[in-house]
Amino acid sequence: MARRYDTVVVGASCAGLRTAELLADQGQRVLLVERRHQLDRLTRTWIVTEHLEPVLGFTPHHAIVHRTGVMRMYAGNGVRDVKLTSPDLIVERARILPMLADRAAQAGVEIRLGCSVRSIEESGSDLLLRMDGRGHGETVTECTKSVVGADGVHSTVAKRFGARPQKAVPIVQAKIDLPTGYDSDVTEIWFQPETTRFFFWLIPESTREGALGVIAEESRNARVMLDRFLQERGLRAREYQGAMIPLHQPFRRIEWTLPQGQRVLLVGDAAAHVKVTTVGGLVSGLWGAKAAADSLVRDTSYRRELRGLHAELHIHDLMRWVLDRFNGRDYEHMLALLGHGLQSVLGRHNRDSIARAKWSLLASQPRILTLAAKAILFP
Repeated sequence: MARRYDTVVVGASCAGLRTAELLADQGQRVLLVERRHQLDRLTRTWIVTEHLEPVLGFTPHHAIVHRTGVMRMYAGNGVRDVKLTSPDLIVERARILPMLADRAAQAGVEIRLGCSVRSIEESGSDLLLRMDGRGHGETVTECTKSVVGADGVHSTVAKRFGARPQKAVPIVQAKIDLPTGYDSDVTEIWFQPETTRFFFWLIPESTREGALGVIAEESRNARVMLDRFLQERGLRAREYQGAMIPLHQPFRRIEWTLPQGQRVLLVGDAAAHVKVTTVGGLVSGLWGAKAAADSLVRDTSYRRELRGLHAELHIHDLMRWVLDRFNGRDYEHMLALLGHGLQSVLGRHNRDSIARAKWSLLASQPRILTLAAKAILFP
């Protein structure tokens, strides 16, 4: 006989684990299922803003491996530093996932690893989930009123309820030894639109090691692009990390209320809660997790709870649309416009608070609008 849960969360992503914890804290009976057998198997370096701490409600000390206080950007012959009022946090994926899993378990969430959801069917006023039983060959069925899909870019839950396929891009990064004399307080960004419409980056993970990576358009050439960039700088990869990252789609459906009142929500990468300027999704995914939990507990519209996050993501959508029309000279011009006033605003308002700072940014350097207009009219 199927057991009944208030909510079943599919996927032990950061957003999924956080949603499950918040729901359990509110007294819900929550089951979280994850197809992987362990959470700390895959390592990946993330760089996130100080917003990670308030969106979590605590500081994940064990997962933070380093901090950087300067963002150095290159374009053509131009280079500019932005000194951050609050340093960026360098987070290790393999550390933060087990930490969030422990918190969810302590809140009362039942976590099953090695379980893959095979089907989700309506049954009266409930939803029945049929899944593999921890790799032992048997199939188990569980019953719930709500389902949260936190199962990534190729979400089974999203596919079952007819969400549009994700637009995704590959990222690949290499673990490297930092060059001799490298200032580990500096994160470096290179804009090379002739190679990628995004950028290359170097994130220090300590005083000796770092991660150098690129966001590409297609998986087939991402590794080639990165290896060429490494070779040009005389660097050698010790190991590689990679992932497919979804790009935010403003009108993609991420919420369903079925005829008998059952609810289905998507969070994290399954919802494409990713800033398309930087393809950063940790803070925005956790922000979405809070909105999803509030929506289910309060029985309110998920989109209404997401208004703050969507306002931020829509600004990044607009910025990405403009930046995709930039050539190398435009990027070089953009860096030249980063005078003291604009650098100061960017230092105080990080990439998770652009919506709140948009007017300050424009007021500090109105010629940014002229540059954007030129790129739009004459791409």
